Amino acid sequence: MTIINPYDKQGEWLRGSFHNHTTNSDGHHPLSTVYRMYHDYDFLGISDHDVMTEHEGDHTIGAVFEAIEVSSSQTHMLLVHPPRSLMDGYSNVFSIENYQRLSDLCVDHGGLSILAHPNRYFSHYWRHEDMLRMQRYNGIEVVNGDGNPEYDIAFDKWDFLLSAGRKVWGFGNDDFHVYGQEKRAWNMVLTASNTKEAILAAIREGSFYVSTGYGFEGIRVTDGQIIYDLRSSPLYDKMYKYVTLIGKDGRILHEETGRMKQVKYTYKGDEGYIRIAVYLEGGFGAFSQPLFVE
Repeated sequence: MTIINPYDKQGEWLRGSFHNHTTNSDGHHPLSTVYRMYHDYDFLGISDHDVMTEHEGDHTIGAVFEAIEVSSSQTHMLLVHPPRSLMDGYSNVFSIENYQRLSDLCVDHGGLSILAHPNRYFSHYWRHEDMLRMQRYNGIEVVNGDGNPEYDIAFDKWDFLLSAGRKVWGFGNDDFHVYGQEKRAWNMVLTASNTKEAILAAIREGSFYVSTGYGFEGIRVTDGQIIYDLRSSPLYDKMYKYVTLIGKDGRILHEETGRMKQVKYTYKGDEGYIRIAVYLEGGFGAFSQPLFVE
């Protein structure tokens, strides 16, 4: 039995989001303002609808990514670091063939393909059968910072895909359009350096987690156990945590509450995959990628 741990590496944790809009599509603020709002992020993507916004002007962000939100009237897809040739003959019309073509162009270029806000049921959501028909993509947005928990949380769709045998990662992004939507959800990437190449490589391997305000110091496997070291400080250590470990078919493997700094789980081998959700007192959360059991 082998546990595939994407966090078994050395590096530093970098913070960033890929899903943000400017006045080049339906955002309310120009690129310069978005730069200022995310001035302390390590990386940032600009993903205007159906257009690739070029990064220009001064900023203090370590790495910036061109991106695009493919925006049919049915489903949306986020492509990070696509080739500029993507716009040759570009169409946002939804069909599996068209979306797969665009996704393949991005993935072949070393970028990321992410199914956006799959549970936004009033519009632009992903049906289960369409997510399965799509073959080559890196993950789905499991937390979208638009702000409505009724339709911008998609852990159910993630467990559906993972349980169907798809090794896809969960992403957290702001989907920023207006003031108040910034810095709600982000990705913490464990990477060797703050370069676009290193960040993309780490994400492709699943070496990141989603945060809405809390986090992990590390996740390791040793002596038949998975050990989750939670973010620790004199303040955090006094606060209550709510921990759930989830496996295949959304099965609850373990639950724990208390003022802990560490969670240990002895794996049995029948879990399929193991992912953890940790909520800090007050509702801030951290959500790991799955550790696959083989």
